[in-house]
Amino acid sequence: MDKEQVEKAVEALMKHCRGKDSTDLTNSDEKVSVQVVFKKVPTKPKHPLRLALAHPMGSAEPNFCLITKDPQRQYKDLMKSHGITVGRVIGVSKLKKKFKELEAKRILCNSYDCFLVDERILPIIPRWLGKCFYEKGKAPIKVNLKKSDITKEISEAVKSYMVANLGKGNNISIPCGRVSFDNEQLVDNVNAAVKSLCKNVKPGIKNVKSVYLKTENSVALPIYSSLAVGPIKIS
Repeated sequence: MDKEQVEKAVEALMKHCRGKDSTDLTNSDEKVSVQVVFKKVPTKPKHPLRLALAHPMGSAEPNFCLITKDPQRQYKDLMKSHGITVGRVIGVSKLKKKFKELEAKRILCNSYDCFLVDERILPIIPRWLGKCFYEKGKAPIKVNLKKSDITKEISEAVKSYMVANLGKGNNISIPCGRVSFDNEQLVDNVNAAVKSLCKNVKPGIKNVKSVYLKTENSVALPIYSSLAVGPIKIS
């Protein structure tokens, strides 16, 4: 994609959104997403994909919860030994026992910016978390806790987004920030999201028909078209 085209789309969209309520962005801090339309429905992957973003969706240093295999003490010690600040470590047995009730799940969901989960137990986690995590855009992000550079793995994970519905249609929406983000951060995340998607979904950009940028309530602004022969006009 052309970076200048992305910059123009971000500038136009943010000018529109911020102009609606310039006095208080926190009350209208809409999610900004990049929508990718495929030429052909991509093959459904065996497992959800982790797409790398340049900046985290939440705060600059997200307060995250790590869900692990048992015993959880082993992974608490692992985080501590690498100097990684983690809000909470929950073993899978404690997750099943302590967070059965819907209210307990909701409280847990609202307590952290994001949730990381040991990729070895990822398939069984959705039914124990419940739909509130997915409705709030806090689907658990997989991590490989056996990586030699665990600090890098955690750092990259908290800036990632999990895609679980690939292969169910010819388009996909990837959150890449909020209206309160700097324009530069949004541009970085849009480019990173599309690059990561194309890297993980073959045959990459060759199967992408078009890419749009939008908020939850805005029109979709085009930032890429496989049919375009020149710059796309954004009015």
